[in-house]
Amino acid sequence: MSIVKEIMDSLKDSHIHRMGVCGIGGVGKTTLVKEVYKQASEDKELFDNVVILLDVKSNPDPEAIQKKIVEKLGMELLQTETIEGRASRLCAKIQGKKILIILDDVQEKIELEDMGVPRLPTCKILLTCRTREVLSLDMQANKVFQLDLLGKEETWSLFKRMAGDVVEQNGRVRDVAIQIAQKCGGLPLLVVTVASALKEKKKLQAWKDALRRLKSFDKEESTKKAYLALEWSYDQLDDKELKPIFLLCGMIVMQNDICLQDMLKYGMGLGLFKNISTVEEAQDSMDTFIEKLKDSCLLLDGETEGWVRMHDLVCDVAKWIARRDQYILSVEYRGELKEWPGKDFFKKCTKIFLPSSNIPTLPEIPLECPKLELFNLNGEDDSVVIPSNFFNGMQKLKVLDLTKMCMPSLPLSLQYLKALQTLCLDLCTLGDITLVGQLSSLEILSLLKSEVEELPREIGQLTRLRMLDLSECSQLEVISPTVISSLVRLEDLRMRNSFNKWEVEGENSNASLSELKQLSQLSALEIHIPDADILPANLFSDKLERFNIFIGDAWEARYSWEKPMAAVTLNTLKLKLTNNKIMGLDEGLKSLLKRSEDLSLEQLQQLPYNFCIIEKQKSKL
Repeated sequence: MSIVKEIMDSLKDSHIHRMGVCGIGGVGKTTLVKEVYKQASEDKELFDNVVILLDVKSNPDPEAIQKKIVEKLGMELLQTETIEGRASRLCAKIQGKKILIILDDVQEKIELEDMGVPRLPTCKILLTCRTREVLSLDMQANKVFQLDLLGKEETWSLFKRMAGDVVEQNGRVRDVAIQIAQKCGGLPLLVVTVASALKEKKKLQAWKDALRRLKSFDKEESTKKAYLALEWSYDQLDDKELKPIFLLCGMIVMQNDICLQDMLKYGMGLGLFKNISTVEEAQDSMDTFIEKLKDSCLLLDGETEGWVRMHDLVCDVAKWIARRDQYILSVEYRGELKEWPGKDFFKKCTKIFLPSSNIPTLPEIPLECPKLELFNLNGEDDSVVIPSNFFNGMQKLKVLDLTKMCMPSLPLSLQYLKALQTLCLDLCTLGDITLVGQLSSLEILSLLKSEVEELPREIGQLTRLRMLDLSECSQLEVISPTVISSLVRLEDLRMRNSFNKWEVEGENSNASLSELKQLSQLSALEIHIPDADILPANLFSDKLERFNIFIGDAWEARYSWEKPMAAVTLNTLKLKLTNNKIMGLDEGLKSLLKRSEDLSLEQLQQLPYNFCIIEKQKSKL
């Protein structure tokens, strides 16, 4: 009987409330519980709700876990609510219902009852952990399943499946392949990654070289051996552009998840996508690299569109290689940096990742970082203050990401970053951002989910800007006239749940929609136009390849922008026009109607029949 079948049977046992799965890293615990999650979710008679939280160890904070459970059960998160208050609501939600909660990669005791998860026969808990003691003693699991290493036959079967036909077509290769498979030590993660790295290799010499390398790891302890084997898989990446993409994935990963839009913004800023001339081409190039890394089993599919995942062992190896080869300063998510490295390190340092505010005070004397290309700092609260001259020693900086910062004014030294390609000021509280206009080389500017009230006229000086992300800037009330029309190279404009105070043409106090017509290279647009009467004729060009456009006042309350354009594969149009606009439907709107793949129409009974010929196989009405 498979362990999945045993777990499913145990979930039906009224005497078993808590279960655990233990095993070493890379043995397949996450894969197993994801299959349990899938089967349990499909069995509507077994549970009313099934919740899974992956990679709990990366953020074991009880309140964070509690909030995720609350959200996944479809409950509202109240901002001013205490842990205790939320626990009462959660407990009430769970009582009387059949619930399964899966917590993956638990490393220490979690007081579930304090979070509002009661011990009830109808509330089942499934945990994974590397050690049996945490499950049995700390979490008091009624039953613990041991996930062992693969046996020889299982190892060979998995290896053969991942490596492909070559191991069966050539007898000499097959003999070497069997030995290589056994050198993976029965660890599914290694079997899959090593086999995937060899699946395109036709020559016997490549297989023999792989066996020789793996044999050289025999004397190492198991964790080091796994690291070295994964490093070997990294070494097999043929494409020179693929390796820096993989290492960047390892640095920007958050709780095993990687946001592909962050990858795009960082990758373009660092020049990692070669021989591209547009943002669309960079997106295509990135997608190709991501698929190659998935094929090599170094990346996994994400839980949602626009995201990918990285196994924690693979992530550790990526960071190990990056720190060793690229002189990178990085802190684990919610980790701590106790003191700054010495001057000699910063002279060699190429990238700094500080995804937590748990760091020493930023030095008043500027860090001398002549080779630094990327600086990432997550403030998380108001405690991090950036000195005015902080960036003086970072003249080669290409990517700057300051997230969750409170900056009434920007550091003066920001204006001297003349090599800067990408600036991300996401989830920030911002005042005057006039200084950004001095960054003459800037190609990507992101203010995603930031509190900012005005986009000043100086932003119009960024004539090399190719992407502007104003998504979720709900407080943005003013965009100075001519700013948008001055961004003559803009290809990608994102304004989801953002500015919509479009000025009527001829007035001069705010941006007007007609400015968009000056953007001859615009190929991606996300926008809401609440007043259809101010829509200029032929606003939308045939050059729009990706769009997410809401027109009319019907959509604010009834439709949420659940997914950003970057995560949506369908071109979306939601349309409510006045009678005047219906009868005078221009060529731009006709083109959008024909090319829309997710289409919503409101009060358009008078729409002429010949305007409604839409390819049914593409559209959702």
